[in-house]
Amino acid sequence: MNLSQRISLLAGNAFLLLMVACGSSTPPIVFTSDRDGNLEIYAVSPDGGEQKNLTKSPQPEHSPRLSPNARHVAFLADEGSDQSVEVIRINGKDRTKVSEDGGNHEDVQWSPRNNRLAYVRSTPSSSHVYVSHSDGTEKMLLTKIEAQHVGGWSPRGDSVVFGVRSGPHIGLYTRNPDGVNEFRLTDQNDLDAVWSPTGDKIAFVSLRDGAPELYVMNSEGGKATRVTQSASLVSDIDWAPDGRRIAFASDRDGNSEIYVITVGADNELEELSRLTHNDVIDESPAWSPNGKKIAFVSHLDGDSELFVMDANGDKQRRLTNNSDSDFAPSW
Repeated sequence: MNLSQRISLLAGNAFLLLMVACGSSTPPIVFTSDRDGNLEIYAVSPDGGEQKNLTKSPQPEHSPRLSPNARHVAFLADEGSDQSVEVIRINGKDRTKVSEDGGNHEDVQWSPRNNRLAYVRSTPSSSHVYVSHSDGTEKMLLTKIEAQHVGGWSPRGDSVVFGVRSGPHIGLYTRNPDGVNEFRLTDQNDLDAVWSPTGDKIAFVSLRDGAPELYVMNSEGGKATRVTQSASLVSDIDWAPDGRRIAFASDRDGNSEIYVITVGADNELEELSRLTHNDVIDESPAWSPNGKKIAFVSHLDGDSELFVMDANGDKQRRLTNNSDSDFAPSW
């Protein structure tokens, strides 16, 4: 091993120790940036400081997902007209390709035990949800239903929620990745389902009333309650760890801002708070694991930059500052 390799190894190990070993309450934020000429996966401490390029390759990498234990990052890598699912350690080492060759992949979701991934694989003729171990072994088709969205795993890891956006099977479903149980939860034009960390609720965006609004239902299905009433675009929904608050982006006040709602036991809206007040786009909220902070993206100076704030919107602080685009945070 030459001197430059030793320095690189020491730097990677130091970053891993800083980000992970210091405590699970302060994991890194991973995000996508094009500052090096193409899309790469980066990691940064929520306190600021070094921003480490994890992928360092000539191919575009994007859409990162940090594992629950903050030790690995799953992401998408472009391969010509196709995309693959890959996994890398948080120190930038041991990159592994998970998905099969060919097709486009999206909506990569970690299991709560950090060892499996669910994702969508689409080809010109079909679109299906797959489950795989994070080392690429034991890939399997989750369901025969053609689906276009994966909304994550139940907290116990015994079910995956997915969505079908058109046709006779339209709606949201759950499926046991280790068994045969599959349940249809809705039969409407419902999108972007996200399972609550407490396991009892599922939030999603629906077009059933004409506009993309936020709904919440119990995880076994039944009545879905509309919790936003603005007839405006809702996107980027993310549950807080307490399972009661949901962050999302909406243009209800003229342009995209970050909001948080509190949902009661009956799925009714208890409180709505606007956290950003800006004349540019604010989007992509991502809760910290302890629920005390939210990372988000703001287009403050013509490009997208990464910010972090307290859960009530206070103490907003910029983490990246360059003329390129930093976006898609995962915490």
